[in-house]
Parts: sequence; structure tokens; C-alpha cells
Amino acid sequence: MDVFVTPEAARDLEALVLLRPGASAWGLLLGHKRGRRVFVERFFPAGTADALPAPGRLDGLDRSLGRRLVGFYAVHPAASFRKSLLAPYCYGRLFFDVRPAKAGPGLRPYTVAFDGAFSLAPVRLAPGPKGGRS
Repeated sequence: MDVFVTPEAARDLEALVLLRPGASAWGLLLGHKRGRRVFVERFFPAGTADALPAPGRLDGLDRSLGRRLVGFYAVHPAASFRKSLLAPYCYGRLFFDVRPAKAGPGLRPYTVAFDGAFSLAPVRLAPGPKGGRS
């Protein structure tokens, strides 16, 4: 599996970094899947929290957004937030660990995997046009 971040989503990420949110800021990754590639089309801010909301609330959000929820992101996520991702509702979804820096956003993409236990498995960012990341 790999991940392609669209130009619109890349602008969302740049805006997020410029706002310099606190360490507990998190949000939704909206997009779609095509084959083994996930297309992230938006970074949708959700506020601050130490953990994800209950699966029922997340499913309601997903329904209201047209079933476009492909994952989550968090800025300098706390251990409790990362632990909340390791659950059945998040299986197969993306998680972007965002680390704002002066040189731009540091982005660590993962997928929630299961092999007897839930874990975060690194995934590759697909190159954008002309070899860059979009």
C-alpha cells in the first residue's frame, strides 16, 4: 500500500503547519482508495483530544462526510492518542503523525495493521508529479 497526497490536501497540511496547533490537535483524513493506493484529498481539523472519540461517533462522522474517511492525523500525538488508534474501527485506515518544523511539515504515514495485535505499520508516500510529493 502507498499514499498519494493531492495538491489540495498538501495545501491543507501547509495551512495546518502555519497555524502551529498544539500537541493535542488532530483531525480526519478524507479521500478514497483505488487498488492498493490511498488518495488523501483533505486534512479536516477536528479539534484537540487525548484519544479518538468512540467508534459510534466516528462512524457518524464518516457517514456525514459521504464515507470518505480514510484515516486520521495528529500533531505530536500523545501516547494515549496513538493507543486509541489501535482498535478494530481503525484497522486498515491511515494515521499521519505530523511534526511541524521550520523547514515544513514532517509527516510520518502509517496504516493500522493487525497481526495478532494492532500496530502502526509505516507506509510509503507516493511521489507526485515530476518526482515531488504532492
